Amino acid sequence: MYGAQSMGQALSRSESREVAFRLIFAAGNGTALDADAWGLALDAKTAPQQEKQYIEQVVNTFQDLRVKIDQRISDRLQKWTIDRLRQTDLAVLRLASAEMLLGNVPVPVIINEAVNLAKKYGDAQSGSFVNGMLAKLAE
Repeated sequence: MYGAQSMGQALSRSESREVAFRLIFAAGNGTALDADAWGLALDAKTAPQQEKQYIEQVVNTFQDLRVKIDQRISDRLQKWTIDRLRQTDLAVLRLASAEMLLGNVPVPVIINEAVNLAKKYGDAQSGSFVNGMLAKLAE
């Protein structure tokens, strides 16, 4: 899916999830996910084969099921529309939704990791917002 690997530290699963978040954020804003986008998302780190597969699987699931994922998110919003969400919060919700649809990771782990990403990239309320939304999505 992407070109040459960077020569840096190997990715952990949490870091791989963060790469997937960056790619989903970019795709959600109209960026083509070419080798350059992957290189920027990897941020000079190498991805072992298992982590590459994980990232590709999550990103491909988002791209293939974007309409379904966005509808699931929209259906659970109260007094909001999806286009009013912070783009970082939306990308985290999309990532976690794609992971939930794949079913390879326990839901509590998905939610915990998503909340951590929301806190890192969002504002002061992002963590609790994402936690609440994912609890609804997990039902």
